[in-house]
Amino acid sequence: MRAPIAVFLAALLSGCCVGGNPPMWSADQPPFNAFQAGMKLAVGMPTDVALLVIGSRPVSFKATNCGVLAGEEWPCDELKFGCCEGNQLVVYIAPTPDGRGAVNSWALGKG
Repeated sequence: MRAPIAVFLAALLSGCCVGGNPPMWSADQPPFNAFQAGMKLAVGMPTDVALLVIGSRPVSFKATNCGVLAGEEWPCDELKFGCCEGNQLVVYIAPTPDGRGAVNSWALGKG
């Protein structure tokens, strides 16, 4: 019983979400807000522009497949922003002919 409590307190005191990455705060920008960042995105927006609009670095990145449920599967990249489940933005980037990639879809609050 002591070990889980100690892990939770250590995570709390170190300023990070339990099981997640520490949030990145800067004096010149407000804390990350997944809802506000998601409202600024648009389908087809180039990846570099999307990163500027979101205004935060992704906490994780992985290559995956999109369109599986629709029956048209293609490779895509999954970028997660925000440290905690309630304040997380997941952005899916589809490849483009110019190699930059573009926003295909996004979801809020996924863990």
